[in-house]
Amino acid sequence: MVKQQRKGKRIKTMGIEPAKKIENSSRSDMISDLPDHIIDNILICLPIQEAVRTSILSKKWRFKWRYLPKLVFDNSSYETAIIPSTAQPSIAKFFLNIYKVLFLHHGPLLNFTFHVPLLKRYPEIDQLMLYLSEKDVQEIFFKIGERKTRRVIDERKAHRMSSFLFSCVALRHLTLSSCSFPIPLAFQGFVNLISLKLQSVDFDADVFETFISKCPLLETLSIRDCFDIVNLDFDCPNLKFFHFSGSCKAICFRKTSQHLSTVIFDESFVGYEKVEPTEIFESLPVVEHLRFGFDFLVYLRYGGMPKKLSLGCLRVLDLPDLSFGWTDIISVVLCLIVSSPNLEKLELGAESADDDNSSLAKELLEVQDFLDNALKKLRVVKMNFAHTVPIKSELQFIKFLLRESVVLEKIFIQPANRTAAEGALKIVKKIRRFQRSSKKAKIVYLDTDADGSEG
Repeated sequence: MVKQQRKGKRIKTMGIEPAKKIENSSRSDMISDLPDHIIDNILICLPIQEAVRTSILSKKWRFKWRYLPKLVFDNSSYETAIIPSTAQPSIAKFFLNIYKVLFLHHGPLLNFTFHVPLLKRYPEIDQLMLYLSEKDVQEIFFKIGERKTRRVIDERKAHRMSSFLFSCVALRHLTLSSCSFPIPLAFQGFVNLISLKLQSVDFDADVFETFISKCPLLETLSIRDCFDIVNLDFDCPNLKFFHFSGSCKAICFRKTSQHLSTVIFDESFVGYEKVEPTEIFESLPVVEHLRFGFDFLVYLRYGGMPKKLSLGCLRVLDLPDLSFGWTDIISVVLCLIVSSPNLEKLELGAESADDDNSSLAKELLEVQDFLDNALKKLRVVKMNFAHTVPIKSELQFIKFLLRESVVLEKIFIQPANRTAAEGALKIVKKIRRFQRSSKKAKIVYLDTDADGSEG
């Protein structure tokens, strides 16, 4: 009888415990049952060294990282390899870790990022490019340090990109920074490339135009502080986004692009020759978003801006670095505004207050004859102040916009840092006394760290 009871108890126990184990196992392994693309996204968010370590979790996880479509080698992976070697840090261990990952990787590799603080040439990087050229990689992000000018780093130490890069014919996105970019004579082109972003990249003289002409599908082009780009003279019929800062002698879009919607001449801009502004804008017939830095406005000023241009498709005008005390520059700004009958959003940034006694009365009066079709669709204005006390010309400009904008909904006032509450109240009181043509117009005073994105 006792034996039967013990046997029954054992049977009962065996019936319960396995059930608990199965339940716990199912609950703890829930992540493993997720679709592969979700697991890939989870692993991609981890540093590569942590993603590799997931192979010890279970048999299911042993090979998952090996099929990641994206590999990122950045400061995290660099420091993991270098810092433990405190006695004599060696770059060899870092590259050895990369080679191990690549050797064990299987399946397609679509995205490869290499962003580490290396400041000289390493032949191991050429081997990485050789590997990528055999993997049909579609996106490469390559950055090995910071370079703002030629004086920062000896040119002999700057990494010169391997010719293997030009064998990556499947490339669709290419981002290069802080390197030299020689283009082989036999280069046939990146026929699938749709995005090209360059920063602090050295070109061989007079080859940039030839290179761009061999990227027929290009939609995004960003060029920032690059060297030896003599002319911006190219033909990109599919271009949608163009961003440039740096120096060039002339600007010319060979054919008017019917897709180019965003154009940015940002930060520093140096043009060595006079330019006819109408020639630039005539090649931008469908542009919807313009952002011009102060240096480019100066460039336009010396080109002799006409009273009016043709910017019928423009919806957003962003001018972040204005000096309201420089009336010649404000004349350029007014020309852009009155030439944009469909303008909906205007962002202005006051960069300096050189002339507190300046007056825009003359310039504002001269554009009155051109306002019949201008400022009729402007809905949102954002004004960034550079100083805690706005100058007279800044307030005049706000007054002008409030008076002429018949459908204005919001005008955001972004104060300068360290603006006292008392000073802020004075600014608001002054602006609220200005006449408004739009009954819907609201004045919104932002905190110093707000961005006005709600508009």
